[in-house]
Amino acid sequence: MSKTKNIETVPFSIETIIHGMPEVSYVISKKGSLLAWNKNLELLTGFSKDELLFKFMQEFIYPPDKDKVLQKFMEIANKNFNEERTIEYRIVSKYGRIIPLLAIRSLVHVDGKEFVIGIAINLDNVEKSNINSRVAKIIHYKNKLRNYYQKIEKMNQAEIELKEKVVLNAKNFNNKLIDNLPGIFYLYEKIDDKFFLKKWNKNYTYDLGYQDDELLNVQPHKFFSEKEYKKAKEAMAQIFTTGSAKIEIYTSHKNGKQIPYFYQGYPFQEKGKTYFMGVGIDISIQYELEAERNIQEIEKIDAKEKSDANQRELIATALQISKTSKIIKYSLKQIDAILEKQEESKFNTEIYNDLINIKNELKSQINQQNNWEVFKLRFTKVHLNFFNILKAEHPKLTKSELKFASYLRIHLSSSQIASILNVTHEAIKKTRYRLRKKLNLSPKDSLENYIGKF
Repeated sequence: MSKTKNIETVPFSIETIIHGMPEVSYVISKKGSLLAWNKNLELLTGFSKDELLFKFMQEFIYPPDKDKVLQKFMEIANKNFNEERTIEYRIVSKYGRIIPLLAIRSLVHVDGKEFVIGIAINLDNVEKSNINSRVAKIIHYKNKLRNYYQKIEKMNQAEIELKEKVVLNAKNFNNKLIDNLPGIFYLYEKIDDKFFLKKWNKNYTYDLGYQDDELLNVQPHKFFSEKEYKKAKEAMAQIFTTGSAKIEIYTSHKNGKQIPYFYQGYPFQEKGKTYFMGVGIDISIQYELEAERNIQEIEKIDAKEKSDANQRELIATALQISKTSKIIKYSLKQIDAILEKQEESKFNTEIYNDLINIKNELKSQINQQNNWEVFKLRFTKVHLNFFNILKAEHPKLTKSELKFASYLRIHLSSSQIASILNVTHEAIKKTRYRLRKKLNLSPKDSLENYIGKF
């Protein structure tokens, strides 16, 4: 997570949402300045954390799309639309790559300030048939996370208020306050080494399924499995040794369902008696999101392994095609050499005819086998839009230069490319020079790294 200095500060709840999203996520002010973002934005655009400081989002937009994006942004920022707004547009990466995005934006209000949250999907990596379900899932997670972290902020504020106001006297105890707390409120009395529930809010019945008459004087172990209660006991002991405790622990619903909760508690004394109290927040969405991210990580690893396997196959294909072509050409030269040494009249007729047939068959194989087309067909299955995107960004590239670029894309060395194209190393150097010039690369820019962005 990164944040600009000397401009608006992004609230904890919004910042954590951005950090938690698996997609490209960012926060911008109503003026369009970039306030916060996650690592995915850096990976997508190619800009470092320092390079993104103080940037405006419009700086990334592909020029033909700027008016469209600005109009949509003004609708959100000035008309106070709180619902999600989606828009397709293109951005330009640091290296000049044009990337199509589907952006989901919404205006949020936190602590009297307004911010625009943006979440972007790289359309190059998503099948169109999956877009709607992907968008729905993102919105679901974003809303859940926003609600969750807003509750955390409210819980921290509530802790301050409770410390100031809480007493057991029913007349003075702020029941309205605890009933409006986020999550579940609890207050236990400590008697010897046991704890008895004395106060709770309505969320205990709503969220955990218990009735009020089931809760008075209940001990904590009722709400936890044996394994989880061991953690709870350690946390309760910590409350009285350090003055507070925080813990993530599974809590048992009355029906037996295990729900992850984040608790924080602290002790106090009243009229010679000892108590501890606090608030617990359901963090199921956090666990759900972590599980989703784990699945995505596994999918990324699987995709990379598949990509690496495809890449190895492409290299093998290119080299094998080149090798086969060379073998055929060498065989033709050998046959011609044999035929030149012997006159037809001195040749065994059957052998002579066999050699001519073999020669014609080999020539036929060369004519029928377009080595480039065979490779190109397999290449485009792995790198779907490579040629289209590269040609769109650099229209002056020739077919031979696009071919050369595709060999660079699969990380073939200059000597391997020279072997495949059957040209000299000097010719490869000249092609690299022309290609760098057409791509407008500076001497310090890597040709291979640039091509690898497509």
